Amino acid sequence: LRALDVSREQQRRLVQDAAHELRTPLTSIKANVDWLDQAQDVDEATRSQTLAGVRRELVELNDVITEIIDLATDRHELPPFQSVDLAQAAEAAVDRFRARSDRTVTLHATSSTVGGDPEALRRAVTNLLSNADKYSPPSAPIRVDVEAGGVWVSDRGGGIPPEDRARVFDRFFRRDADRAQPGSGLGLSIVAGIVEAHGGTVGVGDAEGGGALVGFQLPDGGAG
Repeated sequence: LRALDVSREQQRRLVQDAAHELRTPLTSIKANVDWLDQAQDVDEATRSQTLAGVRRELVELNDVITEIIDLATDRHELPPFQSVDLAQAAEAAVDRFRARSDRTVTLHATSSTVGGDPEALRRAVTNLLSNADKYSPPSAPIRVDVEAGGVWVSDRGGGIPPEDRARVFDRFFRRDADRAQPGSGLGLSIVAGIVEAHGGTVGVGDAEGGGALVGFQLPDGGAG
């Protein structure tokens, strides 16, 4: 009975938290569609740019839904691995993130080839960026470092206390101090699942100059 209660509670929390995870792309799509509906004399270039933004958010929404289903069924199946340049995967994630936010992101990347699924690795980097964005002051830049099979994202927030570092990648984990923050607590759990499927490890440390350093390390040549 206790096991059943735990399972039901986890399902309830997954549904509740999934709503938060889906809210960002849905809100953006609605705002863009409403604007297009009301804008009568918008030029073609602006209209095309707005529609491109809607399409990006729809892709993001589809990715998030897929990952929530993976979490709900305790699986994360990946297609056959291929050679992936982590620098290119991180650059694509940074470009996508910049298109969705006003945050300054600096990328310091050295070409590093691993075996993996490029879209899943881009999703992992995107989630790390979203986590850093959540905890950094509005005007503070985010730094992304890619080298030797590792991707590490530095924010300018208050950092993560040592006693919480072992749990930040747990599903649904949110520190008491973070309850008022937006988000579901699923983002870093998704990162951990992707990295584990690639045979890598996740980690947390202190960022140079303050804040948290969060990222992952893949084995040489990747997993396959």
